[in-house]
Amino acid sequence: MQSHEPEIDLEKVESASSRAQRLDFPRTRISNVMEAILNVVGSAIGWLWVALVLVIILAIAIRYLIGGNTVWIEETQWHMFAVGYMLGIGYAIVHDSHVRVDVLASRFRPRPRAWIELFTIVVIIYPLCYLIIDYGMPFVENSFRRNERSSQPGGLANRWAIKAVILVAFGLIAFAATARLLRVCAFLFGFPRPLPHRS
Repeated sequence: MQSHEPEIDLEKVESASSRAQRLDFPRTRISNVMEAILNVVGSAIGWLWVALVLVIILAIAIRYLIGGNTVWIEETQWHMFAVGYMLGIGYAIVHDSHVRVDVLASRFRPRPRAWIELFTIVVIIYPLCYLIIDYGMPFVENSFRRNERSSQPGGLANRWAIKAVILVAFGLIAFAATARLLRVCAFLFGFPRPLPHRS
């Protein structure tokens, strides 16, 4: 007698679990435009990961086949990873795929969760973005003025450029948080006016 193991599609289970924790707040005209911009940025950043893999392969080839100096390539890898990660956070916020405490979130009804989201955006995300950008601007300006470069021999120049990514990233995070806030306000207060729900 054969025993049949049940077939479980783990991807479907994971997808259903993450969707169950998400709150699909109503869309608004302004949030749709903002999210479209962030989707374009996210799609462009997605290609950066392909380029990063190619740079890693190049670094390995140079190190083992030629035995050359790979400091600049290794720093390029770090910079590409930092750019992809930092600029991708806004995209994650828009798609509600950022890290949250799902064990707690799943226990709350939609309205309290919306209030928590509103509080988090206004009291935590906005002040954090402001502080990082405010303190980061002189940091980037000083680096640009001094023409800062890597301390490693053969490292990259223009260190200010990677530092400027921090400012851009937190600007995008604030932008994404605003798109999310508009949707939360549409859910809680009916303003801005929610668009009709598409089935």
